[in-house]
Amino acid sequence: MEYSLYRLNFTTCLHIGRDTGAVSLDSSRMAIHADTLFAALCCEAAGDERLGKLVEYFTEGTLAISDALPYAGDELFLPRPVLFTGNRRREGDAVLKKALKGLEYIPLSLFGEYLRGLNQAEVEPDKLKACFGQQVVTTRVALKGKNPPLPYHLAAWRFATGCGLYIIACWEQEAAGQLLASLLTGLGLTGIGGKQSSGWGKFEVSRDSVPTELLKLLKDEEAPYQMLLGTALPPDSELDEVLEDGWYSLVRRGGFIRSATYAPGQLKKRTIYMLAPGSCLRRRFKGGMFDLSDNGAHPVWRCGNSLFVGVNL
Repeated sequence: MEYSLYRLNFTTCLHIGRDTGAVSLDSSRMAIHADTLFAALCCEAAGDERLGKLVEYFTEGTLAISDALPYAGDELFLPRPVLFTGNRRREGDAVLKKALKGLEYIPLSLFGEYLRGLNQAEVEPDKLKACFGQQVVTTRVALKGKNPPLPYHLAAWRFATGCGLYIIACWEQEAAGQLLASLLTGLGLTGIGGKQSSGWGKFEVSRDSVPTELLKLLKDEEAPYQMLLGTALPPDSELDEVLEDGWYSLVRRGGFIRSATYAPGQLKKRTIYMLAPGSCLRRRFKGGMFDLSDNGAHPVWRCGNSLFVGVNL
């Protein structure tokens, strides 16, 4: 397997709805889940033979990607592991518990120190924090079909200078890596997320090598826990075995179907719950490919495959 890192430098605001399933225009999250990235790549490839190859690569496990995770300058950030270790000091310190609960990402350079601190030394949340940008909210007016016109709030994420998102990708065939790179470049021009018609979600792509420290974690399949770097879901036949003795959280996945040929009007995808990034399981798995279509003109795929890093306590 070959690993590569892609930095996404956003040149416009980004609107990605939260995972709660509620109306999401007035709130936005920063990171982009792996299954959302896959769907966006499918839209970019639609209309030619690249779409079939892309689905084939992901279904066979020839190609896999992480969530689009944050970076700040040269520092990469990983999801905070979903683990319980019974640290007595943390359990008795309400302030520390609250601070740790508020952390969503851990700097790669301090990832080992954070894991050791779960069992032994004191964890210092202030060392782990970073500012990647801010959420901005604008007020707009809906005119179409509204009499009188109605105002609404629209939230988006604006990255700070030197900050953005990165993707880890791995592939077994060079053709798969070339296809991914080509589609990412095109997607950067098209945009990802909501309000693309307003020019949002555009980014510039740069390819980089995976840092040695991160590459070591990606290849560590012998660690007692394997942490997900993106949304994932195994086939139903493997679900019980995969979850046994693991620590995990679930994330609701829904959204609309972006296709002019699927149905006459815009329809929602069937809702599915997936394992969230940061979930720590006892072994790695190849995720399934799930068709969420419902009497439409073509399949609507939700990719359940992502990457892992080894976690040693």
